[in-house]
Amino acid sequence: MILMTTPIHLIYAGGTFGSHGTPLSPLPADVFLPILTERLAEQNYHIRVLDNDVIKDSSTLTPTEFVHFYRIILDAYATGVRRFVLLTGTDTLSFLAAFLAHALADLPDISLVITGSMQPLFIPELVDYQINKDSDAWTNLSDALGVASKHTGVYVQFYHKSLIANNTQKINSQIHDAFDGVVATFDNANHHAVPSTAIEHKINELANLQTRASTTHIHAIYALPNATDILAQSISQAAANACAIILIGYGAGNLPSSLAIIHAIDDAIARGVRIICTTMCPFGGTNSNYAAGAWQYEHGIWAAGTLSIAGIYGQALWLSLNDKLSDTHWTITP
Repeated sequence: MILMTTPIHLIYAGGTFGSHGTPLSPLPADVFLPILTERLAEQNYHIRVLDNDVIKDSSTLTPTEFVHFYRIILDAYATGVRRFVLLTGTDTLSFLAAFLAHALADLPDISLVITGSMQPLFIPELVDYQINKDSDAWTNLSDALGVASKHTGVYVQFYHKSLIANNTQKINSQIHDAFDGVVATFDNANHHAVPSTAIEHKINELANLQTRASTTHIHAIYALPNATDILAQSISQAAANACAIILIGYGAGNLPSSLAIIHAIDDAIARGVRIICTTMCPFGGTNSNYAAGAWQYEHGIWAAGTLSIAGIYGQALWLSLNDKLSDTHWTITP
């Protein structure tokens, strides 16, 4: 428990944290938030809730909703709010966190911590909303509030770990220790940074971002030991309406090579589609040590290095919405 004098603004977006019933589904804000805020007040947490009407299972989130949460944060920032905690579902938590990390990178005085839980805060079967003592929800929220009260930056907080928001990944679908990524090394050099002059421009661009979000498509293609024509067809089909393709290769980013695959890649890149190669392995990242991986980079594919799939998606989405995905000076941010 910590005593907070500066309020932290909470955004409740649904997810397992606020879910109830069998099967689980997110409780409405007018049911869940009064109970949650009362519990937080009992523990001396100074919390204010930001209005949000997008409350759902995070597996159904799209770029349009990502921009929606970005708008909520920007609007609050413009009124002087600097400290935020966002509660969302774990399925797309890493994707949303990576997007927001890039979207808010030029606001040096902001504190945003994204968290959720693997078990709901309340016992699902009980109608009187009793706290689930086996849940990780309260611990994750308490830790997130602590980080938001002390540090600037954008982070994911989960199972006592503070992770850099632009490079995390959900690696387990069952246990509390469900996320991995780059552990945050806190630097409070910007703790008293002046408000960013970028805010007016960012707010003016919101309408354009929301319009583009509805037509922005990023595809992922998973390498499987099929005939090479299958991979070539998948790339060609994805390139028809994608702004970016994430190729999820073997090992260090290895992929089969054929004339059909090379032609599909060359054609996609010529059409302005950015292709980024990553690996299906949860750890280790990509490299060009093997001929089976190195050949693709001669055709304009970019290597993700140690950046997670969610991290690639979040960065690519932000750049695409800002019409910067084709910028030849863009590099993957690990």
